[in-house]
Amino acid sequence: MSIIPDEKVNEVRERASIVEVVADYVSLRKSGANYQGLCPFHGEKTPSFNVNPARGIFHCFGCGVGGNAITFIMKIEGLTFPEAVRFLAKRVGVTIEELPPSPREKQRLDEREALYRINGLAADFYRGVLTRDPAGEPGRRYLARRGVADATAEAYRLGFAPDRWDALTRHLERSRIPLETVETLGLIRRREGGGYYDTFRNRLLFTIADAQGRPIGFGGRVLDDTLPKYINSPESPIYRKSEVLFGVNLARQAMREQGAAIVVEGYFDHLALYQAGVRHAVATCGTALTGEHLKLLQRYAGKVYTLFDSDSAGQKATCRAMELFFDGALPAYVVELPAGEDPDSFLKKEGSGAFADRLTRARPIFDWFFRQLVQQTNTGTVEGKVKVVEELTPRLKKIANPVERDLYLKEIARVLGVNERALARKIGGVAVAAAEFSPRPENKRSGTSTEDMLLALMGKYPEVAGKVAAYGAANLFPAEFLPVAEAIIAQTSEGHDVDWGLILDQVGSAEERSRLAALFVDDLHLEEIDPHKAFEQCRLTRERTLLKEQDARALKRELARLDSDSDRYWEILRMLDALRNKKSQLL
Repeated sequence: MSIIPDEKVNEVRERASIVEVVADYVSLRKSGANYQGLCPFHGEKTPSFNVNPARGIFHCFGCGVGGNAITFIMKIEGLTFPEAVRFLAKRVGVTIEELPPSPREKQRLDEREALYRINGLAADFYRGVLTRDPAGEPGRRYLARRGVADATAEAYRLGFAPDRWDALTRHLERSRIPLETVETLGLIRRREGGGYYDTFRNRLLFTIADAQGRPIGFGGRVLDDTLPKYINSPESPIYRKSEVLFGVNLARQAMREQGAAIVVEGYFDHLALYQAGVRHAVATCGTALTGEHLKLLQRYAGKVYTLFDSDSAGQKATCRAMELFFDGALPAYVVELPAGEDPDSFLKKEGSGAFADRLTRARPIFDWFFRQLVQQTNTGTVEGKVKVVEELTPRLKKIANPVERDLYLKEIARVLGVNERALARKIGGVAVAAAEFSPRPENKRSGTSTEDMLLALMGKYPEVAGKVAAYGAANLFPAEFLPVAEAIIAQTSEGHDVDWGLILDQVGSAEERSRLAALFVDDLHLEEIDPHKAFEQCRLTRERTLLKEQDARALKRELARLDSDSDRYWEILRMLDALRNKKSQLL
């Protein structure tokens, strides 16, 4: 994909009203100089999501996310930066002239687009058979028997493959689609004697879509007990099972609102949850949960619930998934169902209220694993206790959070009735120093530091930006603040209002960008301040800090090694004297 020129990025940002952009996703109400609404990135009942139209930025004081119109679209739509810029460019009428791709890149893009188009044609064909064709009657009866509403079938783009060997093949041939390309997607297969036949026959078809809703594959289910029950599309240039989760296009917004994702194993389990009003669920596509799946979920959710069948296969799937969550990036919980139940059967028998109760009582995944071991092992014997500890030890070591490890250590010792110190020695690396459990020192960057205050003053009062420029930004800000300070100086020196969206683009870290958005989104606290006195206070505070950081002791050690007749000896004496004088003036 070609690079978008900076001037086009700036034009998109300038023409995209952040209030209008956000209002497509959030109901906003005017509140002073800002607009407020319920944050789309986490569940809340009291609005803490603020949009500052004058500065073109947003910030949520609940979850801490913040940025400009482009970063908002990146997060809400799950897009990359170039994709978000193009998304907004279409909205505001900015034409982005693409640099011509290389012949190889163009061929690759054309091939991918052709594959998306073929899958789209196949999805429409199967959907048409299910809804209108007499050949789709078995599929219609099956869905009615399972209580699938027409609106649900439409949302899922459910289809039906007729019980013929070449129904799709002939349909695509009439559309002049090269069958060799169709074979790449696994929709048809080559006969030994020549020609092609359909992969899916007499099956209900689930359309597998990417996050943008484009069809990338299919899952076909038989209507009786014939095996195999499911046939899934093979992997292709646009479909990787380890990177795709079924239903993510339907669940994106709900996952953001709930702050969580529910992962199930089957298409009908997912559909049952959807019909019950549980919209923040996704499903694996005939494969185990992977690290790539978790990266996808992290775009939308802050925690994960696993909801697998209650049989031994489901428990094994939960254990495999557990290994992925030990780094702590996504907390994971296990929703337990009665023996013999899956999500579909449980919801039909017990209803959505009972399911909501199960969700509330979900256990952290390691705690679930520990309880399972205890239930399956005779812990009344020494051998049983040792067996459980041996199973837990390698997994307990993988838990990244030392406090979480320590709490589990205490709980395991309590439940098994073993000596905690002995257990800690067995765990080895899990036993940590007491200092690691003491409260972490407060981050000096949290709250409003001297540097934060000075940045806010520079944005509010151009004369302060001028003073910083004259004094030297490098003398007043540490390295991590300099790009932002210099960007403010550059804009105010040209007589322009500060473009806060552009300022935030100078910040590489999403966490730091959100922190600065919180600082800049509201400056009412600076209204009554004397900017000149405030600048002087910030300058003096910064100089005191620098003096404390000066290594005078190193100078004194060097002085002790020098001959008193050397030039360097007297140079160091002058430096120490100057430091003492400056310090006395500031104190």
